[in-house]
Amino acid sequence: MRLKNKKILLIGGAGFIGLHLAKKLVELEQEVVIFSKDSSKIKKLGFAKNIKFIEGNICNYKSVESAVGGKDIVINLASVVNHGPIFNPYDDLDINCKGQINVLEARRKINKNSKYIFFGTRAQFGIVKDPKQPVKEDYCKKPISLYGINKQAAEGYCELYRRAFGLKSVIIRLSQVYGPSLSGEQTYSVLDKFIKMALKNETFYVNGYGKDIKDLVYIDDLIDLIIKIINSGHEDGIFNAGSGIKVTLKEVAEKIISMCKSGKFKLVPFPNEISDFELGSFYFEISKAKKTFGWKPKTNLDDGLKKAIEFHRRVED
Repeated sequence: MRLKNKKILLIGGAGFIGLHLAKKLVELEQEVVIFSKDSSKIKKLGFAKNIKFIEGNICNYKSVESAVGGKDIVINLASVVNHGPIFNPYDDLDINCKGQINVLEARRKINKNSKYIFFGTRAQFGIVKDPKQPVKEDYCKKPISLYGINKQAAEGYCELYRRAFGLKSVIIRLSQVYGPSLSGEQTYSVLDKFIKMALKNETFYVNGYGKDIKDLVYIDDLIDLIIKIINSGHEDGIFNAGSGIKVTLKEVAEKIISMCKSGKFKLVPFPNEISDFELGSFYFEISKAKKTFGWKPKTNLDDGLKKAIEFHRRVED
């Protein structure tokens, strides 16, 4: 897919999704700027020589304003991910909420015409009543974690700025994204942990006896959706981004062991300290994104796991 040349700012672009997106944008000959607290670990990556790095903090308005100025597209990937009871509420609030307001204020003051893409989360929905049914964008939101609560608030700020100032936002709500980490940093995907332990012939534990239904989307498919949004004329709207296919963690664990030809797993209950925060079974209805952008996930679970396992084999060798 060809894109018109754009100046694209990736706030928090040094993370798992950000680096995959940056790599693809470089391949598409876009002008990419990554705004991050620390970019030292990623400057050694081959494609990084074609990226401009700005070291800054999303919680500092002046830094954000300086970065946002002159950009055609602003993509906010900055986030603190915390689903359980152990967290720093002020860090979560600062980055997921104050940071969001800083970006929206910078757009309002100096760059109203920029396209804005923000990432929401499955955690905004909380525990769904009927996990056997796919969840649509308008399903009732009852988040039970600080992360989900603050992400829902951040999404609300987008709507507020749209009503008050006409600032539009495209919001992508993510299910569980998996795949290789380009920086080598640990991802939040439990699949990453399972694969690494299986390759070391270790035993990993599958909480909740592996019964929960998950919606797993491979990183390349998510990047494909983001590129289609960038290339489209759509500047607002909320879209679910998942595979739209349900699979249990037990089934995933079985596939990983079979493909790695090593390792074992044990089905165990949720630890007491996190059981009250578990979201349970869930998968997305993704027809809106399909219809709007002509997007469809192309990587089935078997192929995605094979790619992830091959990557980790290379890294470990």
